[in-house]
Amino acid sequence: MIHQNKNIWKDKKIPKEAKYIYEYIYSKGIDKYIVDINVGELQHVIKIKNKGLQNNLNILEQLKYLIYEEYDNGMYTIRIV
Repeated sequence: MIHQNKNIWKDKKIPKEAKYIYEYIYSKGIDKYIVDINVGELQHVIKIKNKGLQNNLNILEQLKYLIYEEYDNGMYTIRIV
């Protein structure tokens, strides 16, 4: 888990917004593998809507940084891999 956190900032395939989202998720779940977040929680950190969050989570999932599931509108369970 720690090695990916350091490498994410060097990965040019990941947009800066997705990196900030990942850092927020990582910091919230530092001692856990599963984290629950909602889009409103992230809106205090960056300006984002649910669709933008989904797009960024898709990028992070495709690059194997996390796995996510939307269990309600704007509510996510995320597993850090």
